[in-house]
Amino acid sequence: MDKTLVCPCGLTCCDCMFYKNEIYETAFRLKKLIIDSRLDIFLEACSNEKTIAAMGEHLDLDKNAIQTKLSGKYGIFKEMPIFMSVLEGIVKIHCKTTCREARGCSSGGDTIKCTALKCLESKKYDGCWQCSEFEDCAKLKFLKMSYGFVINENLTIVREKGEEEVKSRGSQYYAWQRKLS
Repeated sequence: MDKTLVCPCGLTCCDCMFYKNEIYETAFRLKKLIIDSRLDIFLEACSNEKTIAAMGEHLDLDKNAIQTKLSGKYGIFKEMPIFMSVLEGIVKIHCKTTCREARGCSSGGDTIKCTALKCLESKKYDGCWQCSEFEDCAKLKFLKMSYGFVINENLTIVREKGEEEVKSRGSQYYAWQRKLS
């Protein structure tokens, strides 16, 4: 693996949800397409009870059919402003650079140095793999909760073989992903 994708704490940027361009580019394009076509305005208007009733009348539906067929399908679009805000939130958390390049995590556009990175800097280490205490380090507690064995395994690989030997875990990176399989 490219060394810049291996974080000093043992994470790998290429597997990180915040770093995967496709997710954020798709959210950005979807939001833009919805806004440019004004689909958000149209669907929110379609969710209005008066609009649903008029649509039902136009389609010659009885009240029960209006409720089950139209309200069920179009009522959800009352939430379009929330959906658009969620898309914007997804776009904003995209990490566009690696931890190594930014000297911290850049998820959300702000570069933040975690406690592990601050510790490494104070010890003048390049990564946690240089520390004899990484297996039980409290500064890696959150990462080990989220990624499970991946952190210690990656750090051990780097210590023994080098950063180039760390492999992408793909859809088996996070502990919760492995539970779903």
